[in-house]
Amino acid sequence: MLRVMLEDADYCDVPADLMTFEEEAVVFWRDGEEVGRHRQARIRSLELLDVRSMTRKIRAARKNHPNAFRVWSAEEQQTLTDMFRNGATKDELVTALGRQPGGIATRLRSLGLLKEDEKLE
Repeated sequence: MLRVMLEDADYCDVPADLMTFEEEAVVFWRDGEEVGRHRQARIRSLELLDVRSMTRKIRAARKNHPNAFRVWSAEEQQTLTDMFRNGATKDELVTALGRQPGGIATRLRSLGLLKEDEKLE
């Protein structure tokens, strides 16, 4: 598990076991599947997290957000895209997708639906 510290004191925890570098982007992988990506210019630091403490954190997060830290399926991404384009609120997205607001915002950014400096409302 990696903590990706981003500009503006923002961060996200990525369940990755590998990083690769593409044009201006860092791509995060787990078991051969892409689990996230961020623009290199936006990343301030990377921190390897204690696996045991992350296990507790994931369990705690999944009590309220059952899909927290899970890989996004194509169907979930399509639901997110459709709901976002139809004006769904942050709370509606959280409830429908069972994910944390930060994970939803990160996925929207990776899909090009939310600008890097834009907040999920």
